[in-house]
Amino acid sequence: MKFRNLFLSALCGLAVSTAFTSCSDDKYDPFEYGSNVALPEHRGLVLNEGSYQKNNASIAFFDAVMDTTTKAANDLYLIQNKKQLGDTGQDLIVEDNNIYVSVYGSSYVAKLNKAGIEQARKAFGSDLGQPRYLAECDGFIYVTTYGGYVVKLNANDLSEAGKVKVGPAAERIDEENGILYVACGSTLDGQPDKRMFIIDTKNFTDAATKSVDVCDNTQIVCATDNYVFIQGFGLDWTNTPFWVYDIKSGKAEDTGEYATYVIEGENDNKAFAVFSKTDWETYETINTYFVYDASTKTKTDVTSKITSAASALANATIYSLSEGENGSFYITTSLYSAGNGTVYHFDSNYKLLGSFTSWGQNPKKVVVM
Repeated sequence: MKFRNLFLSALCGLAVSTAFTSCSDDKYDPFEYGSNVALPEHRGLVLNEGSYQKNNASIAFFDAVMDTTTKAANDLYLIQNKKQLGDTGQDLIVEDNNIYVSVYGSSYVAKLNKAGIEQARKAFGSDLGQPRYLAECDGFIYVTTYGGYVVKLNANDLSEAGKVKVGPAAERIDEENGILYVACGSTLDGQPDKRMFIIDTKNFTDAATKSVDVCDNTQIVCATDNYVFIQGFGLDWTNTPFWVYDIKSGKAEDTGEYATYVIEGENDNKAFAVFSKTDWETYETINTYFVYDASTKTKTDVTSKITSAASALANATIYSLSEGENGSFYITTSLYSAGNGTVYHFDSNYKLLGSFTSWGQNPKKVVVM
């Protein structure tokens, strides 16, 4: 305890941007939950997908107030658990001070405590297929799988509580008001799908599961109270259509726009999206950022606001969008296997709040706890 008090005092005394604690709250313990490393009180996490079959997925941490990281590599899972996270980090969510992560290549979902120490693990065999994306509702974690299921797990111990059959390549999942929306893409062998599945968590059965046709090869669903925003890769994996599903009317329609990644915008009617158009002969990418208002069916281009704040985002390889706090959002970029990615944090007015290394390859998701 004496060492911790000295360490905390030293951190508070350092006038550096990477300080990971608040001097105003002397009750905070940077080693809480059994952490082996000093952690910021208000922390963010970056799930790095890594490179397929390289066993280099990781979870990095950063100060979510200062948008700073340590000055050395910080693989939180490795530090806390003395082993690698595994192959291909797919998704990460935070609920009730716990972290849930799906690792596609290594075929498991894990529950970690707030410090990143593993508490429980659920392995996925060939009967269910490899896990993809995660959602939480009322004490349960819902996992999509490449075996064509949405699997229901108890959030406490990750024991299986049920499963529902959907399309063969279930992808993103989102929950709103107790309803799950599930994107189903084309299979790896090219079997096409254009369905979004709709599942009531209170009636989690095959018989009660519904679907609606949307865009080909659906990948992303982003649900709000009023709409579900949907992105797909199209039949040729180059056309990236952007659709909207009206929850009240039950109708889906093509917006006529294209998007690569989509997250919820400033209210229940709006989405923030990026469309990355790449010339595969020159490998030049041009990124267009926009807000789409589903209630008025209008698009507002905000590319100049984003790129004037961070010029690299005009042509960088965008790897993900993530929602932050108070209307802020994160854009991550990738160098694929050539090096670490970069995380950019913007407020709701497109002011750049900070940028920092992801400390890993292919930053897939950013969350704040």
